[in-house]
Amino acid sequence: MGYEIIGKRKIKIPEYITSSKKIETAIARGEKWLIKLKKKYGIYENFGEGIARKINEKFINSSSYSDKMNERRKALDSFNNWRYKYN
Repeated sequence: MGYEIIGKRKIKIPEYITSSKKIETAIARGEKWLIKLKKKYGIYENFGEGIARKINEKFINSSSYSDKMNERRKALDSFNNWRYKYN
């Protein structure tokens, strides 16, 4: 179970975000959900960190460096760059 922390609020990350079999789908769902949160609460410190952590836990095997796993890491890095720059 993951949470996105906004100030003193802990908002539970919906299960549907990481219920897919592809990391690309999870990232797209995460971006849409974060955009909704931004509209409601504005930008906050550590924007999207909870979702990034949850996607990492589900899709990235830290002991594997296969081509497939490296592609997943690049996709997650791209998501992280998006959330860092989003405003």
